Amino acid sequence: RLNHREHHGGTGSEYIKAIVFGGLDGIMTTFAITTAAAGVGADYKTVLVLGLSNKFADAFAMGFGEFVGGNAERDYVIAEREREVWEVENCPDFEVQEMIDLYMHRGISEADATKMVSIVSKDPKVFVDFMMVGELGLMLDLNDAHGPLKQGIVMFVAFISFGIIPLLSYFSGHGKGMDEVFVFSVCLTACALIILGAIKGYLTEISMLKSAMIMVVNGIMAGAVSYTVGLLVQGLVGGGDISMLG
Repeated sequence: RLNHREHHGGTGSEYIKAIVFGGLDGIMTTFAITTAAAGVGADYKTVLVLGLSNKFADAFAMGFGEFVGGNAERDYVIAEREREVWEVENCPDFEVQEMIDLYMHRGISEADATKMVSIVSKDPKVFVDFMMVGELGLMLDLNDAHGPLKQGIVMFVAFISFGIIPLLSYFSGHGKGMDEVFVFSVCLTACALIILGAIKGYLTEISMLKSAMIMVVNGIMAGAVSYTVGLLVQGLVGGGDISMLG
C-alpha cells in the first residue's frame, strides 16, 4: 500500500500575500531611498530622516489599503452569497439545472453531473457553498469578521520590519555617499531579501533557492534604477550636495 501524505500551506499561508508584498515593498522603498541618497553624496542624517519618514507613512498607507481592500472583498462575497441564498430559496430547480449545465460544460456527463448536484443540493447551505466556488469562483472565510484587519496589521508590521533593514547600518551615526556604511546596508538588504524569498518559497512549497534569488534580482534592479535616477536628477538640478540636514 502506498503511504502518501499531503503537505499543505497551513493556517499561516493565508497571510503570504501580506507578508511577501509588505516585506518586499518595505525593503524596496527604503533601499531605493538609500541608494539614491548615497549616489548623490547624502549623509546618514539625510538617509535616516527620509527613510524613516517614508517608511512609516508608506507602512500606514499599505496596511490601511490592505484593510480597506479586504473589507471590500468581504462585502462583495457576502452580497453574492446573499443573492445565491435567495435564488436557492426561491428558484431551486433553476439553480440545480444551472450547476448541472456548468459541470456538463466542463466535460462531466449529464448523468454524473445530475447525480452530483442532486446530492449536494439536498443541503441548502452546502449547495450555496458549492455554487460560490463552482459557479462564481469565490472562496473566503466569512466567519472571520476581523480577517481584513488582521491582513492590514500583518502588512503594516511586515512593511516596517523588513523595510527598516536597509537603514540599520546608518543608526551607527556614520555614513555618507558610497562608503562602507552603504556597502553594509546593501549586504543587509540582500540578506533580508534572501530570507523573505526563502520564507515565501517555504510557505508556497516552491524552490526556496529560486524564490530567494528572484527577490535578490528584484532588489538589484530596483537599486540600480534608483541610483541611476538619483544621479540624473542631481545632474539636472545642478549637482549639489543634498545633505542639508546635517
